[in-house]
Amino acid sequence: MASRLKLLPAGFALAGVAVVTGLVVYYGVGDVLRALAAVRAREFGWYVAAQLGITLGLGLCWRVLLRARRGGGFWLCTWGRLVRDATGEFLPFSQVGGYVIGARVITLGGVDVADAAASTMGDITTEFLAQLSFIGIGLALLAHKVPGSRLFLPVAIGLGIAVVMGFGLVLVQRGSGAKAFGGIVRRIAGRAGEGVALNAARLQAALDAIYAERMRLTLSAIFHLFCWFGTAGASYIGFHALGVNLSYADAMCIEAMLHAIMALAFFVPGRVGIQEAAYTLLGGLFGIPPDLALSLSLMRRARDFVIAVPVLVAWQGVEARRLKAAV
Repeated sequence: MASRLKLLPAGFALAGVAVVTGLVVYYGVGDVLRALAAVRAREFGWYVAAQLGITLGLGLCWRVLLRARRGGGFWLCTWGRLVRDATGEFLPFSQVGGYVIGARVITLGGVDVADAAASTMGDITTEFLAQLSFIGIGLALLAHKVPGSRLFLPVAIGLGIAVVMGFGLVLVQRGSGAKAFGGIVRRIAGRAGEGVALNAARLQAALDAIYAERMRLTLSAIFHLFCWFGTAGASYIGFHALGVNLSYADAMCIEAMLHAIMALAFFVPGRVGIQEAAYTLLGGLFGIPPDLALSLSLMRRARDFVIAVPVLVAWQGVEARRLKAAV
């Protein structure tokens, strides 16, 4: 039974690839390829640069939570975030696996294991709460721009449930967080972290220290919200690179609804197939031809791939040197 469960992510990924292939064939391989070929290198470069700018902002969000703690400089947090996203999206791990590896990266940079785990949890929480605000704004835009959309009610219900979950996440970390997340700490530091993981009081103290600094938590959430607005800006750049003349508000609505849909498919590695289907659906609401909406999804994957490959190679190099030094 356990071995079958391990195969589920691979099964979902294969199903996603089948969906992508089916969408490309259905809407025309030639049309999609022509749309992508029309994107100039300079425009694609701006698209990649926009995402890198967002990542710098995400590094700052994490840095804010660690600033008063030991270690955790801006560039270390940015590097940890790059590795977190690359491993979570492109390697056969769950999103949790990306969080664990990202936290491990900053522990190798000198951050205490308990602080790395606690700040990761705090960063995930503030990002999640900011995402809910972003989706709420997108939902309001959807009601204004596409009144009567069938997408409104299910997203509104999902958002309400997610808000309750967000408050529950905060309460768990404020109360029995060490017990709930002790297993993550073990995975972050391996055997070297066993003592920390088993010392629930130490992990809880690190969490309490994070949550005691409400101003830093607030700033982290605000910066995260600006980063979410940045994803809408990147989407705006991408659509215009494909020749789609839409407003920033339209791009924001599409991006917010996209993330609302993809949040339901967190168990699918890289959301393969889900992203493509969502872009096609959402593009139709704003009069964007399916082949162009699908082209943006594929261009987005190309952008993330261009960023992730050097990050993963560099990270593996760091890990290899560390293992060699240990031997």
